[in-house]
Amino acid sequence: MHSFNGVPVHDCDENIQAILSDLGFVSMGDGERYIRGGVVEPRPRKSINRLLFHTHNIHQVSRWENETYALKEIDELRDDFALRGRCEMFRVDLQSMAATEQLHQGTNLRGHQVWARLPHFQRLLAIRNAPPEDDDFGILEFFRKHNDPSVFMERLAMRRAEFRKLISPLVRSGHLVQDYRGGFKTVEPIKSDDLWSIKRQYLRELVEDYPVISMKQFERLAGTPFSPEEISDVLHEFEEDGTLIKGFLVDDQHDISWGRKEILESEGIPKTRDLVIPPSDPLIHYFGGLLRERFGFGSAYLVFHKEEPIAAFKANTRNATIDVTDFVGDSELEKEALRVMKEFAWEHQMPLTGDLYEKLRSR
Repeated sequence: MHSFNGVPVHDCDENIQAILSDLGFVSMGDGERYIRGGVVEPRPRKSINRLLFHTHNIHQVSRWENETYALKEIDELRDDFALRGRCEMFRVDLQSMAATEQLHQGTNLRGHQVWARLPHFQRLLAIRNAPPEDDDFGILEFFRKHNDPSVFMERLAMRRAEFRKLISPLVRSGHLVQDYRGGFKTVEPIKSDDLWSIKRQYLRELVEDYPVISMKQFERLAGTPFSPEEISDVLHEFEEDGTLIKGFLVDDQHDISWGRKEILESEGIPKTRDLVIPPSDPLIHYFGGLLRERFGFGSAYLVFHKEEPIAAFKANTRNATIDVTDFVGDSELEKEALRVMKEFAWEHQMPLTGDLYEKLRSR
């Protein structure tokens, strides 16, 4: 609460302030706002980022030993960039491991193509709760028994472009996934009479990895199948059962957030190494608001130095190079940003290139 009947709360008379106190409102101590039903425990942004990177296995002391261990713990991955940053050693690329790990490629709840195991896609299809169109039943029935698209095209005398146009909507809606051999498979949703329990469990698992999260961040991470009302209900459920605490938890954030108390109480974690979060990493949605407000990008590579975002850049990753096409950052920290970008490129064995990069380097 900022004001009462148009008058700033802190300027109201003692009677009004006593009434607010009786209703459970507590001053935030900033001379402007009162809060009810939450805590006022703001922490430095650097501390929050350190805990975030630690729980997501990007911190240098929490990364997995290699990519095989990482794949056993991660539900979905878009590409090698998102996998490499979570491993101390990276020997085999994601596509090469698809056969041994029985991975399929399909669409996640945020509309991106990801690699994951079939049960994960079955769960996502159940959450979407969108049955296929009547005209699509024949296609889905075929790919229940076969996986070779060439057989389907031969039967209907269909060209590949026509076939792609036919199945693309089914891939986007989650009814079809592609396997590591280029074949297709029909996804069967999890059978359950309680769809809300599946959704709630998915959101619970999602929020458990974030030390602090706002409503807007949760909406971006959850995806379009979840309404703001559903996310709000789950947050309040978790607040009631002690999973989360609510309040002002970050010192430079004016929005109410929810946090995991046991993660926030973690101690002894060293400072995070300098790093880059690529646009294919799910954490980029957590920083989506900051990326847009500070750097003007909807999606980009986000550069962190001393646990603070200092720059963002866009790049094309063709021919085993990172071709920088756009860059926005603090001019005073530009050299540090370039150093972190070079380390990121070296880690992925993909050199930085492009006219813009050469211009930045020569400054």
